[in-house]
Amino acid sequence: MENVKIKSVKIAPFFSLDKIVELFGIPMQFSWDNCVILSESDLDLALKYNTKNKHVYIFKHGCISFVNFEDEEIFTFIKYIESIGSKVNYSLIYKYYDAHNIEVLPNNKIKLLPNDDTEYDYDVSIIHTISIILSKSTELYRIEEELNKLLDEAEQFITFLQKGRLSFYRRKSSLIISKILRFKYDSIHNIRVLDRPLFVEQSMYLKAIYSRLSTFYELDERLEIVEGKIASLHDILELYSSLSVNQTETRLILFEIFLLALFPIFHIIEHLFKTGISLSFLTNLFK
Repeated sequence: MENVKIKSVKIAPFFSLDKIVELFGIPMQFSWDNCVILSESDLDLALKYNTKNKHVYIFKHGCISFVNFEDEEIFTFIKYIESIGSKVNYSLIYKYYDAHNIEVLPNNKIKLLPNDDTEYDYDVSIIHTISIILSKSTELYRIEEELNKLLDEAEQFITFLQKGRLSFYRRKSSLIISKILRFKYDSIHNIRVLDRPLFVEQSMYLKAIYSRLSTFYELDERLEIVEGKIASLHDILELYSSLSVNQTETRLILFEIFLLALFPIFHIIEHLFKTGISLSFLTNLFK
């Protein structure tokens, strides 16, 4: 019995795949659901040693899925990716990852999930499918954590805003609002990777496997929660706009009241001077 282990790691916010495609001469069409697949021969060239039964799937959204790699080999490959010009964020590597193991039986069947006796015909397309699912799950971990932090900041900021402390927190509010807008743009771009890729859609067999794995990793439920929290961010933006407008209107009204109050004061002073009351008298009056 053989085990196949697949590990997906988040190593960058995004990947520019053109350098990798050009280096290895891999044909691909640039669309959101494509990834660069490095086979044994490609990995032999990159790592300078025999990489039998190893594969790498590099996704645009900054995740890489490694097939039959040890942790030391993963780190070696990441250093290689960095050496050819890809930006690597090492703080992401140890925070966002996911892994899946499958058993290949002597009859060339596999058991896809633990505690599940259902057997599937072993095929490299299944490994590709699992790699995609893991990259999605890993990306969701990143989105979930950043979204929770952003919501905490935004809710605290709204509390200050409701207390009328907008002026003191104006600079901080600008930073939070820009984070929200940037996160909404980035997450919309990344959440698209949660759709099924074309090669899965074209196979009922792979669609069934994809569905089982998606359920196992709770992708739909997690995505629904993420979308709900993004909607909360949108509500916070609207609340910020509403409170900001209200506070601006309040300040304008107070300023108008102040100006209106000055008119009778000016008239009183003007009347006093016209009636001949000296400035020294007014000074002594208010001593």
